[in-house]
Amino acid sequence: MDLHTPGPDGESESGDRRSALGTDADAGAGTGADAEGSADDNDGRAVDTGRNGRLGSGRVGFDRVRRQFFRTVVLCTLVFFYGPILAVGYLSLAPNGQPSVPIEGVSLRWYVAVLTDARFVESALTSIGIGVVVAIGGTALGAMAAHVIVRGRLDRWVRGLIGLIVALPLFVPTVVLALGIGVFAGRVGLGFGLVPVLLGHLFWVLPFSTFLLTARYATLDAELSEAARDLGASNAEVARTVVIPLLAPALLASVLFCFALSFNEFLVTFFLAGSAITTMPLELFGQIRIGATTFLNAASVLVLVVSGALATLASRFEAPV
Repeated sequence: MDLHTPGPDGESESGDRRSALGTDADAGAGTGADAEGSADDNDGRAVDTGRNGRLGSGRVGFDRVRRQFFRTVVLCTLVFFYGPILAVGYLSLAPNGQPSVPIEGVSLRWYVAVLTDARFVESALTSIGIGVVVAIGGTALGAMAAHVIVRGRLDRWVRGLIGLIVALPLFVPTVVLALGIGVFAGRVGLGFGLVPVLLGHLFWVLPFSTFLLTARYATLDAELSEAARDLGASNAEVARTVVIPLLAPALLASVLFCFALSFNEFLVTFFLAGSAITTMPLELFGQIRIGATTFLNAASVLVLVVSGALATLASRFEAPV
């Protein structure tokens, strides 16, 4: 027997070794490729993480700057609006007539002087009387206008036109409005005095009252009024028993708001009053012209307190649930 001649078993063993070597090589190559792919994935995730981190930090920085900007704007606005009021209140406590900062003491003598001044009291009573008439009349006219705009049996464009006409005083400069009313009063023979002032104030407060009541009127259920009519109620009874009770909070808020607007109105009164009547704003304007500084500061604080109290009270009335 030739020992150097390989048999079938030898060839089989050699093939198995070659197959095993090839399998190991393929496995090594696959492992290397998987390792390279994993490394590439890790690099990609690292790049994405870094990019997202930079974007996130950028957004956080932008949000911080934006919040700081809005805080600064709000603070500047508050200082702009309420800083002068605080200054007037501070100077009104000065004991002398021409105060300086800091004031030399604290005294209420000028508040007593304001409340005991005959001209100031008379002008305050005049403003209160005009304000009451304008508040009631303006609210009544506003309620009627709101009814026409919301429930009127008119075409939509006609109701929109009525709303636009009512809103005109909001877009016309007050000086032009006062001059127009003055010319009209002169042409019809009213001249200057109480009646033109009342008409001017009514014309000025009407849009505020109308749109305040329109907003409330639009939320009322029209079927309630229809149900009352089906039960035999007349239009007057429907208004008295259904509509007015539901509108009561808005009506009261309108009365207070119109009174505050009339009580503080200066330009319309200045052009229409003439020398017959003197309201609170006109009296304060006269005090400015003669230079009664501390007296004027105390009077201004009292007017601000009254106006602020009315506005706060009006804002407390909400629609019933």
